[in-house]
Amino acid sequence: MKEKEILRKANEIVAPYGLRAEIFPDLLSVGVQGDNRTYTPIINLIGPHPGNEVLSKLSTEISNTLPINRVTIQI
Repeated sequence: MKEKEILRKANEIVAPYGLRAEIFPDLLSVGVQGDNRTYTPIINLIGPHPGNEVLSKLSTEISNTLPINRVTIQI
């Protein structure tokens, strides 16, 4: 999946909460899926803090539905 498509889908997930998603350019996060290492982009969320429960839900949804290992927030 290309970064443009990942970003589009991430923004669809977070937009209802008043947040915007961006991808850090040239920066990858290392994760593990099965027995293999994965190197994926990092999603950064920008906007007002929606609360820890909402952030937990959003980061779980993003990392479970998109090839993303790490979600950060910028307040």
